[in-house]
Amino acid sequence: MSEFTDDTVNRYLSQQPGMREALLSDPVQHMQAEALRQTLGMVERALTDEGVPDDVRRRVVNRVVWGEPEGRIDFHARVRETREQVLAAYDLPTELTDAWHANHSVSADPVRPDEEPTA
Repeated sequence: MSEFTDDTVNRYLSQQPGMREALLSDPVQHMQAEALRQTLGMVERALTDEGVPDDVRRRVVNRVVWGEPEGRIDFHARVRETREQVLAAYDLPTELTDAWHANHSVSADPVRPDEEPTA
């Protein structure tokens, strides 16, 4: 299995709360994760044997795991990146950009209903 596919499986498992602990203690969860890992490995080997280019193989693996050819998109990271580009495009005083950041921060961490969001 390629590093990309292995990383994709790890990101998928990391997204699910408690999954890492469940993999160690729950044989069913471990078996399901291993089945996903093996399936993606077989998909990747089949695509490689058929001469499918790397970028297409990545899109297929992303589609299998995430349902989208670009994979899981971190919306919050994309918003932060766009915000930084917009602020960099204008020559604004530092105090204005700092104030703007303070009032428009977006947390990339998921917030559970019983927790308060962190800024």
